[in-house]
Amino acid sequence: MDEMKRPFLTIAAVLFAQTATAENVTYLCKMTKQDSHGWIAPEYAFQVDPESGKAKAADSPEWMDASFKNRGSKGYRLVWRRNARLSAGGNARVRYQANLNPADNAVRISMAFANMNAANKPYGVGTCQVQK
Repeated sequence: MDEMKRPFLTIAAVLFAQTATAENVTYLCKMTKQDSHGWIAPEYAFQVDPESGKAKAADSPEWMDASFKNRGSKGYRLVWRRNARLSAGGNARVRYQANLNPADNAVRISMAFANMNAANKPYGVGTCQVQK
């Protein structure tokens, strides 16, 4: 992610958290290990409402709707899709999955190419903080 966009993610996460209802929890996650090709961003924000089963994810100032699954003691699973520009040209549809464990504020994010059979499945791990 571009260095200029990083502060916007933090600002967007904080502003979104302030306008959210009491049930929503916003997590700001910094990745401590990520793939070397840039598919996993250095930080992510997640907005989760376990009661309604709704979630959003962001790795830039833009929030994307994510599917949400509460896995009990295993934490939450969020899945979202986006189009990404390939360095060789063209676009690729990609699917991101975050396994967020609020008990220890840990996250594991993986990415898969949706429209091609690629063996490369980048992933990263990180730690999260609840935004207040």
